[in-house]
Amino acid sequence: MAKVKFTLKNVDREIRKAEKKLHVLRGKVIKGDQKKIELNLKALKKSHGTILSVCRPATAFGQTFTTKK
Repeated sequence: MAKVKFTLKNVDREIRKAEKKLHVLRGKVIKGDQKKIELNLKALKKSHGTILSVCRPATAFGQTFTTKK
């Protein structure tokens, strides 16, 4: 069996973009919605941490990992 190798670089990039957008919006909404944005930011940070823990350290081409045989 061949090992399958793929990258999560695009996922990592999209998480970072979403975090930036939420930080910009946070100051423009009412307090009730700010709490929702904070929860979304925490979830994004948690998912980014999960990607970092599962994948090897970042390479020049992004996060990668290889499946077992």
